[in-house]
Amino acid sequence: MKRFLSAIVDFSGRFPLIVLLVGLAVVFGTWSYATPGRGLELRTDLRELLPRDSPGFKAFEHQLGRVGGGATLIVIAESPERASNERFIDALADKLRASVDAQKKCEAACGDDACRLACGPRLISYIESGTKDVRQFFEDNKWLYADLKDLEDADSTLDRQIAIKSGLVEDLMSDEPKVAPTADAGSGAPTAAASGDAGAKTNTEKKSALGMDEYRDRWKKKANKHDDFPTGYFANPEGTAHGLRIVSTTTGLGDASGESLLGRVQKLVNETNPSSFHGQMKVGFAGDVPNAIQEKESLVSEAAWASLAAALLILGGVVIHFRSLWSLVIIGVPPLVGVGCAYSYAKLSIGYVNTVGLFLGAIILGNGVNYPIVLLSRYREFRARGLTPDVARRDAVWNAFRAELVGALVASIAYGSLTLTRFRGFSQFGTIGLLGMILVWLAMIPLVPALIVVRERIGERIPFLKERAPKVDADGSRRLPRALAYVTERFPGVFVGLALVATVVAAWQLPAYFKDPWEYNFDKLGSKGSKVGGAGEWSVKAERVFGGKMNVAGALMLADTPEQVPLVKQQILLNDANDKKGQLIAEVATIEDLLPGTAAEQKAKLEILASIRDRLTPAVMHGLEGDERTRVEEIRPPDSLKVLGPADVPALLKRRFQDAAGNINVFYVKYKNDVSHSDGRNLLRMSASTSNVTLPDGTLVQTASRPTIFAEMIKSMQRDGPLATVASFLAVVLVIAFATMSFRGFVCVIAALVMGVIWTVGGAAYHGMQLNYINFIALPITFGIGCEYPFNVFDRSRLLGGDASSAVRRVSGAVALCSYTTIVGYGSLIFNDNQALESFGWLAMVGEFATLIAALFVLPSLLHLWKAKPGEVHSADQITR
Repeated sequence: MKRFLSAIVDFSGRFPLIVLLVGLAVVFGTWSYATPGRGLELRTDLRELLPRDSPGFKAFEHQLGRVGGGATLIVIAESPERASNERFIDALADKLRASVDAQKKCEAACGDDACRLACGPRLISYIESGTKDVRQFFEDNKWLYADLKDLEDADSTLDRQIAIKSGLVEDLMSDEPKVAPTADAGSGAPTAAASGDAGAKTNTEKKSALGMDEYRDRWKKKANKHDDFPTGYFANPEGTAHGLRIVSTTTGLGDASGESLLGRVQKLVNETNPSSFHGQMKVGFAGDVPNAIQEKESLVSEAAWASLAAALLILGGVVIHFRSLWSLVIIGVPPLVGVGCAYSYAKLSIGYVNTVGLFLGAIILGNGVNYPIVLLSRYREFRARGLTPDVARRDAVWNAFRAELVGALVASIAYGSLTLTRFRGFSQFGTIGLLGMILVWLAMIPLVPALIVVRERIGERIPFLKERAPKVDADGSRRLPRALAYVTERFPGVFVGLALVATVVAAWQLPAYFKDPWEYNFDKLGSKGSKVGGAGEWSVKAERVFGGKMNVAGALMLADTPEQVPLVKQQILLNDANDKKGQLIAEVATIEDLLPGTAAEQKAKLEILASIRDRLTPAVMHGLEGDERTRVEEIRPPDSLKVLGPADVPALLKRRFQDAAGNINVFYVKYKNDVSHSDGRNLLRMSASTSNVTLPDGTLVQTASRPTIFAEMIKSMQRDGPLATVASFLAVVLVIAFATMSFRGFVCVIAALVMGVIWTVGGAAYHGMQLNYINFIALPITFGIGCEYPFNVFDRSRLLGGDASSAVRRVSGAVALCSYTTIVGYGSLIFNDNQALESFGWLAMVGEFATLIAALFVLPSLLHLWKAKPGEVHSADQITR
């Protein structure tokens, strides 16, 4: 192996430009091919984090294919004039419907799928611009929406009032009221008022409009409860803002088709020219689609700034440590190769990157520079001790090879452990990270020696660019590392004692913490600025326009057939009733709720309405005065009334209960007002009651909703999180056991690592930081990357004949710099607007700092307290350098 490595280093020394050009070609080629958010597609859809074989994911996909995404895109027109807003909404609605019709005509004229594909994707399910049809429907059928008892009372009241009006029943004010049997004025049947019973005698007060005014107002109000927009437009009470709602085929969870839809609508808005309707008119967009797009754009922008900031801070730290601007290039190129190749692999094999993988560039950059830092440090140390450049290059690579190979292995294992999980939020991150770290290590071996040679040749030809020769003290160290070596050698018991106390204190909270460490408050995982500016600001205005009105509240779900809807509804309500923690569901809304009762109930109402209609004969109507006649005529049931079914419901309401094929098998689960949809525990209970419902006959109906997605995330974390952590730890233990080649070294390195991890998790427990679907990644990664630091210190002590102090003096600076760069990579996330990513940055930074402290203070102290036995390490004359 040493001969092979020497051959690579010598080749790089003889042909440095070739090696460098190949490296730069890889950097530019991969970065231009797969820059996240540009060459590489970013998918922020939460479904991209779930395992594809999970029941909830499959149910959601099944439903999505049959009903479409159902995400909303709301257009809000705002101006001081109501009429201008209404004209704009009408004009835009016409353009949108014309666009949809044109696409349908294009598809109808096609004879194959390729042609239909060329017509473009269907992005719009339907458009809602007003409620005129709804108002007319309920106005035409207001009689049927009255309660049966109310209709009976109206019929009785009308009967009495007609009798009073005709003089057959005298007013209560008369001295001797008389009741004479007679036939109904319109039908010839005896009237209730003329029957002579006592009740009739007590209710003979004459009322205006035959007593129908109160019924007319009550029935109209009851029928119009589904429509709160008297003008027929979606508008706020002042009329200064009007809305148009587009229900799309997209999910509103960050899919690319949402961007296409918003772009198409924006183009039509521009063509409609809002300022031509009113000079002060402003148009904005709200709803699921623009909110998801804004969050996605924010993530891409933040990822770019995070990577840039991380690069500047990392390179700045490198310059300060090495006191050399040339070190920027030497240290920086290999990580760029790793990042570019990792993302290129993601584009080739996966095709996209999800939210978690987006920020891996900054993390790989921060972690990947560790290897060239250690290698350059060894080279400079050997040059300072008088070795020739070619010998120093070969010996630096070989001397650092073992520690860097172990570092690359444990880091790759940390990432690789995530690939064992089914949760794609973990596995994709692990795949890209594993490949990136391995490629950084591989690229470092030829590139760092080649860059060193190029730097030295340029310095020889251009004197003012030549660097001063590196210098070290007689023992090969600097001031701070010497101080660290002194205190750990002088007071090892103090540092071990303090570490044990800190470990006990941190571990005290762990049993309670690990019982349920998961973050269930999803308000703490999303965007912090979602309501500030942009789509968030227009969403607030949209809420005033729509205000929940005309919405079928609740989570959209669907059965396989219309006949299954009542059965699924019944089973969901039963599941909820059996929830030991209490009921969450207020109601399950179906299209039947928009009808005036069952067919039997409607027939009973029609019979009474026919009686009311028969009573209002021409003779009765003729006997009423003008104003009264108009009011009674309004209450007279028309002959056209009939039993209403789902097909009769206005399209604006009916299509909310239809799937893409037009089947009426959609229903909505509405939860109680005090039930938080941000509480993950509630989401788990919601999912248990409503997802993948099994009917009493054993039929499985693949039902799903957004709570299903969030519940699957929680369940995936609970299942895959411990798996990834245990796998990472066990694999790291095996590597360290093999690499240390001594029981003493193995115990000391693992002890330092475990202490650092306990401090990290204990700190999270004390500060109430729960684990979520992103920050959990910090734990398996800390096992791998955090193990690299104590192993570096131990391995150098092994090469120095067991001299732990000399190892600390020579390697602690490079180890601290490695930790700094990694901390910066993670730290780039703490300014992220996404709170889940921010918490990941904090937890990972704490883990880095804790394991660094353990490596620089605890490990050397343990080595001093536990002296090596003869033969466990190399003797001084066996050391290469």
